[in-house]
Amino acid sequence: MSTEPSAGSRNGGLQTAIDILVSPRDAFERLRETPTWGWAYLIAVVLAMVGTLAILMPLRHALEAALPAQLAANPNIAKLPPAEQQAQIARIISIQGAILNVSWLASVIILPLVTLIQSGVMLAANRLGGGDGTFRRLWSLALNVQVAGSVGGLIAAAIVLLRGPNSFSDPTQIQTVIPSLGLLLPGAPHVVVAFFSAINVIAIWQAALLGFGMIAVARIARPVAWSAAALMLLSLGAFAAIGALAQPHAG
Repeated sequence: MSTEPSAGSRNGGLQTAIDILVSPRDAFERLRETPTWGWAYLIAVVLAMVGTLAILMPLRHALEAALPAQLAANPNIAKLPPAEQQAQIARIISIQGAILNVSWLASVIILPLVTLIQSGVMLAANRLGGGDGTFRRLWSLALNVQVAGSVGGLIAAAIVLLRGPNSFSDPTQIQTVIPSLGLLLPGAPHVVVAFFSAINVIAIWQAALLGFGMIAVARIARPVAWSAAALMLLSLGAFAAIGALAQPHAG
């Protein structure tokens, strides 16, 4: 199935991906009439790749600075003899570095998966909120909104590069360069900080686009649309908290 059925739709798809950033109302009107997502996927993936590649060096530095102490605090490693501890830590750091080297490719798969989950949530909201949305409309809305997220990633990368690759001693510091609710909770447990740090200005921007989009593209009742958008936003915090809980934390 073609994602953009005609030459006019192809041009419309590119314009929609741009308008989602600068003129969302026009983008929503176009998505309701002609749901397109091919250009949005291409743009979002390319921007996400560029953003990830830009921060590979700072990420590597932060990983190498923080991971040895975090791993040494792991009970399974702490009980090993010193020589074996160092060998195990070096092995894990090497594996993490290899994963980091190809992490810029992850957006090819992650963006569609996130879009699929969001589409499912919005389809449920569509049923509850008396909307007339279809899977294609809501999928297209979600994928176009991913463009905003990728632009946010570029902004975060620019901040990291301006601060310098050696300015970060922990990967979580890079993940929180965008202003977020986590700034309001200094000294809170790291799981709590991770939850609220995920709710940053870019994530809120995307949630707002999804909320307005559900109302305009699928005619979903406002309370239901905003509840679904809030649920997706809070889910980001929940995933971040789970990830923080699973990681060893020194201090």
